Amino acid sequence: MAVNLVIVHHFSDIIIQFMKALLIVILSICSFTAVSAQDTDKIKELELKVKMLEERVARLERIKTDVEPSRHTKKMMEIAKKHSNQEREKFKADDIAKAEVLYQKGNKMLADERSKKPLDSIVSLYPQLNRAGCAQLYRAQQETGTEKERLLKDCIERFSNCYYGDGAQVGPLAMFQLAYYYRYMSKEAEAEKLFKQLRQQYRGAIGHDGEKLLSKVE
Repeated sequence: MAVNLVIVHHFSDIIIQFMKALLIVILSICSFTAVSAQDTDKIKELELKVKMLEERVARLERIKTDVEPSRHTKKMMEIAKKHSNQEREKFKADDIAKAEVLYQKGNKMLADERSKKPLDSIVSLYPQLNRAGCAQLYRAQQETGTEKERLLKDCIERFSNCYYGDGAQVGPLAMFQLAYYYRYMSKEAEAEKLFKQLRQQYRGAIGHDGEKLLSKVE
């Protein structure tokens, strides 16, 4: 067990360093593009990707250092677990298992275009399952422009009550990401409408790093 933990930490170190390096590259591209080009939409898309990468790095670092989840994070994880247990009572075990296989296949290679097929398959074949919402939100994060907007809206409308195992809920997380997308696109009215909805309906919602989403609203 101890050896396995060392291996996990070793690989998480590699992943974290790679992602931090990627952040630096993207930020450099943003800076260079801001000076040399007029395509501000592309710059804003890159900035949004940086924000999402930062959250993923924070999540990996929390796992690496074995940080004890907060009481609130544990509460959200319990809600996610309860939701998963209820799903097993309602749907066929075979369908849940097949969806999980597709999800893990896509989840392991999110940066690869090939991950889109298994994630899309979950949404089309098992739209009633929890993993469909998780898959659709990952798909939204892989896209840009109007396609990103469409997928995030779909997460909010159809998969709001799906949960990741770490306690992050798909609906409010998609709402948070769409609000920041609108903000980067200079659509402040649309962004503020979503932030207001978050404050009213999902005050306790968290991100993958265990932090409350509302604590990140600037």
